[in-house]
Amino acid sequence: MTLPIQTITDRKLAILELAARKAMELPILPSGFWFHSDLRDNFYFAIHLYAFTVNPTFAQAWPKEQQESGLALAVEMIGKVLALQEQNAEHPMYGHWPLNLGSDPAAAKPHPLPVELMGCLLIFFYNKYQSTLPIELKSNAMIAILHMYESHVYRHPLDKVNHHEAKHTALKLLLGHQFDNSELSDQGLQFARQQLQHIQKFGFKEYGALPWHWHWIQAFVCVWEVVEDTAVREAMSQLLDQLWRLRADVYLAGTWVGAQSRQWPHDAPKDNNTLLDYIQFGDFPLPREITRLEGAALYTYQTAVEFVQKAIKRDTPIEIQRKIQFAEANNQVTEEAHTYTYIAPEYAVGGIWERRDEFDNEQQRWVVTLPLTEATTAEGVNQLFFFHPGNKYASGDDRHASPYGEVLLHKDAVIQLWKLPEGDLDAYPSLIGCLPKGEWKFDGNRGYGSFEGFYVSFQLMNPYTIEEKPDRISIASPFQSGKNGVLVEAVSKQEAILLGINSLETFAAAMQTKAATPFTTIDSADPDSVAIHALYTTHRNDELSMSVDSLGVFERTINGQPVQLELYQIG
Repeated sequence: MTLPIQTITDRKLAILELAARKAMELPILPSGFWFHSDLRDNFYFAIHLYAFTVNPTFAQAWPKEQQESGLALAVEMIGKVLALQEQNAEHPMYGHWPLNLGSDPAAAKPHPLPVELMGCLLIFFYNKYQSTLPIELKSNAMIAILHMYESHVYRHPLDKVNHHEAKHTALKLLLGHQFDNSELSDQGLQFARQQLQHIQKFGFKEYGALPWHWHWIQAFVCVWEVVEDTAVREAMSQLLDQLWRLRADVYLAGTWVGAQSRQWPHDAPKDNNTLLDYIQFGDFPLPREITRLEGAALYTYQTAVEFVQKAIKRDTPIEIQRKIQFAEANNQVTEEAHTYTYIAPEYAVGGIWERRDEFDNEQQRWVVTLPLTEATTAEGVNQLFFFHPGNKYASGDDRHASPYGEVLLHKDAVIQLWKLPEGDLDAYPSLIGCLPKGEWKFDGNRGYGSFEGFYVSFQLMNPYTIEEKPDRISIASPFQSGKNGVLVEAVSKQEAILLGINSLETFAAAMQTKAATPFTTIDSADPDSVAIHALYTTHRNDELSMSVDSLGVFERTINGQPVQLELYQIG
């Protein structure tokens, strides 16, 4: 990138060039595709490569031969993707594309997922670049869009109010506009307004869910970019403002802080799904890798300046206490959850009070997050947490927690206690900890770390072992009699100086004195009376108390007062 990377336009062009270069470096398989695992990635890289090669800004970026071969490759790849659409109107999956191409792409069966976001992006791409598209590709793209329109791919009611339905709504609006179908457009507008009202009334139940949050945003950005109707544009602006406001709330230098309802390996224990954040916020280093490209560098949409400033100007710590009500389109609330996030300029600590069995068991209960600085990204992961592995867990993949354990969250401190049910003979035998690389001191059941701008300490109820890995330090702490617990606290270096702490050694000494025996076990002949108790005074002199009995019944107080979740608000 020869241009200075200063404005949102500069950053978008930097990501466009990154995507185009990656596309040219990708090995082409014998089938002619780059990817068989996910058809959509072929389309996403190809449309970025196309956009790069026809962009006058980059006319001199590549030699003429490379520019021409890149354009030809993009056109061919887009055509190959379009050709896999099911275009037989009698087929039950009419209008759909396959997802996994297997060993024989021509025989791959259609799947309901690709058309959702890829369909929105196809209509957006066609409208944005139709004047430059070769005649055959332009015709094939329009034919594919027509098959989508004539099919049932978008003909779904509003029921769950989730990311799938957000994309179906966007398709209604895009296709209604494309084919001048006012009835379809009106239904899409009604659904969009209903989805906005639902989020405002009940909260966003797909909290911190990547890539779902981005899919909401990208689907409605496609509509904002294409549809000129005033009422539709207004609804899209309101929806996008709501979604970007939620994003900005839990943002710290390219990261998603606090609880998440789902995570892919590129979301934890390192924030790698950062392209849209980089373009809109730009306060962390230019990403070097692409984990999910989708439509990242093609939009002209720019989020509100107030959201950007709110996200990047973290001058003083803030607390975010939020309630989420889980309801569907019938507005019947079935559950509530409460998220807590403490964001300081140097780090963030946050999580969710309630354990929920989210999609694919990917809930992130709590996490300490480091911003994506040059040093952090060079070292490895940027998230610190402990969890008890559960369903879908695989060794080395620090996701998928068990349903056990209760938490206490307060500013930059977290306590979590576990008492495993005696009947669960298959329960994983240890807690797993994930620590970012940094300057660490390990001592007994404790550990002390130093990072840019802050210190962090942890203390486990039981002994632990350490395994150094290329991008993280892994901790394993076995359960003893089905019990274990962890206490984590972060302290900014600015605050530490006021406490007489100016090095990792003095921090460790101070924390050892303050937290000699935070965990106690209360045993009784009555198994129902067996309990774990944690008592800890933070560096702010707040007293945290938590206990869990053998039945999982828990009590938690902050400075002697019960946690007041009833004070949490939606929005």
